[in-house]
Amino acid sequence: MLFGNNKKNAEYIVDVHCHIMPGIDDGSRDITETLEMLKIAQSEGITHMIATPHFKSGHRNASPQKVKELIQSVGKEAAAQGTDIKLYQGNEILFHDEMCEELDNGRISRINGTDYVLVEFMPSDPYQYIRNSLDEIMSEGYQPVIAHVERYGCMVDDIENVRRLSRMGVEIQVNASSITGDTGKEIKKFVHKLLKEQLVDYVGTDAHRCDGSRTPMMKECSRMLYKKYDEGYVDSILYGNAFDRLLADTNN
Repeated sequence: MLFGNNKKNAEYIVDVHCHIMPGIDDGSRDITETLEMLKIAQSEGITHMIATPHFKSGHRNASPQKVKELIQSVGKEAAAQGTDIKLYQGNEILFHDEMCEELDNGRISRINGTDYVLVEFMPSDPYQYIRNSLDEIMSEGYQPVIAHVERYGCMVDDIENVRRLSRMGVEIQVNASSITGDTGKEIKKFVHKLLKEQLVDYVGTDAHRCDGSRTPMMKECSRMLYKKYDEGYVDSILYGNAFDRLLADTNN
């Protein structure tokens, strides 16, 4: 749907996928980097961020309590420095057999305490494995959001696989850098096919650093989306869906 508004700016932007908590995964290395990432995010128009540190079976993962404490301390320090971004808790979970049991037992963070979970797979995992895994998550009462769907070869090779997941009720997240083309022309082309069919539910930065290619950049992505697509749909994937589904029980 090409009814865009090139001059539109998002009133809010919710970054649903970022690695901004210091020292607990391969994202921000320390509090100094975290605070710089938050400054960049604010300058890019981001108003809310869901911290989603990696959770991988067999790794030394930060506990939900540790993540909670970090969010509280980072929030206080950021506010003291004049950065006004609201922070929320989650995980980016690499699917594994015990995932739902660990969610049940509180060893993995759901998104903002809801039944939504951000789940990722290996880029080479076959479609049937991904589909069956997501079906299992849903059967256990959780709502999966598949992280950066454009990274999975089985999805890029056959867009119908994304359509099938969407019809199942799986929600779809893509990275801002994929929309702008920073990860390559073919990925950009694929993601824009998804956007034209309104298959995308959320956009995230997947930011890991305060410099280089993995910073919390969203301004150019937002500009491009409003230029090319229906304004109401863009509002929904930048913040509306997140407010309604992920952050509904909090003061947005």
